[in-house]
Amino acid sequence: MQPIDYGILVVVVILLVLAVRYAYRHRNECCGNCSGCSSCHACSKKNKK
Repeated sequence: MQPIDYGILVVVVILLVLAVRYAYRHRNECCGNCSGCSSCHACSKKNKK
């Protein structure tokens, strides 16, 4: 592998880690649009914006 390949691989891994971290931190937030939400049954009205 060339050095540029390692650089691209590092960038992809960093972006993956950041995406997982963002999803983990925002897992319990309600956006208020329950019609398109897969877990709308678990959302209570007091948590909605």
